[in-house]
Parts: sequence; C-alpha cells; structure tokens
Amino acid sequence: MAESDRQMHPAIAVVLSGISANDGRARVMGSVIREEDGAVAVVVHTDHRRYVIVVLREGDCWLEPGLVFSGVLPNPDRLETNSPMMPLAQQSGDIRSSLDGEFVWYAVVGTAALDAISVRVLTTLESRYPGIGDGGLVLELVRAQRGERPLVTVTTRDGREESDYREE
Repeated sequence: MAESDRQMHPAIAVVLSGISANDGRARVMGSVIREEDGAVAVVVHTDHRRYVIVVLREGDCWLEPGLVFSGVLPNPDRLETNSPMMPLAQQSGDIRSSLDGEFVWYAVVGTAALDAISVRVLTTLESRYPGIGDGGLVLELVRAQRGERPLVTVTTRDGREESDYREE
C-alpha cells in the first residue's frame, strides 16, 4: 500500500480526528494496516506527545478507541548499538482486546539502534518481522494471549541477537 493510501485509510482518519481535536497538529509517523484482520496500529506525533493507537473494525466501521494514552516524544538521536535487555530504545505500545475477546492486539513501537539489521516480534500466536523505518522507527501489530507481552528481538550487523526476555 502506497504511503498516500495509508494516510487516507479510514482507520487513520479516525485516529487523526480524535487527536487533532484534543492535542493540536497531528502527524502520522508510521502505521501497520492489517486490513484482512480488521486491525490497524498508528503512531502519531503532535508538537509535544507521541500516541500509539490500535483501531479495530466492526463490519464496515472503524471504531474510535475509547481510551487513548500518550507519552513524551522520543529523543530523535539513535543509539549506535542497543543495550542488552532493551532491544528497542523508547519502547512503548498499546493493547486492545479483539472484538470477540479471544485475544488482544498488541502494538509495539520503539527506535532501533544504528547497528540493527532486523527485528522480530513474537507471541504465542504469531511471529512478525517489522521493517526499520526512517529514524529507526519500528512498529508492529501482533495478536497475543491476554496477559502476554510480546518478545522483541533485534539482530545486529555483527550477528548478536538481543531480546527483552526476562526470566521471572
């Protein structure tokens, strides 16, 4: 899907109308559109905040999320390399229950270091490989079990694999 088509997607329009009304000028920084699944993740920046939002479709209608959280804008400087146990800098996300309640949609966003060559986001339900965008932006939307946190693994140029896995 071309970037101009992404900007025109009805789910993104839902997000932008809600944020612009409450927080000024909104800019879409990235999106993952899973049209066949009826789910979209969008990263939006305003002058002072970052929003990560999951929007779901019911029938032909994209549902406005009832509760939206924001965080501070990330530091624009990318790290040379990721730190162990923190594969993506400034990682955050959003979670929405699927319409049938059988799983949750989990959006993962963060900034890959300069030496990152690939990223994997893994849950017990699926594994996805998001691209590394401009400025190191990584965004993915995965299905997960309730209470599950996706495992993020970054592979670096020198072959290291760093993940945010922690034994409990």
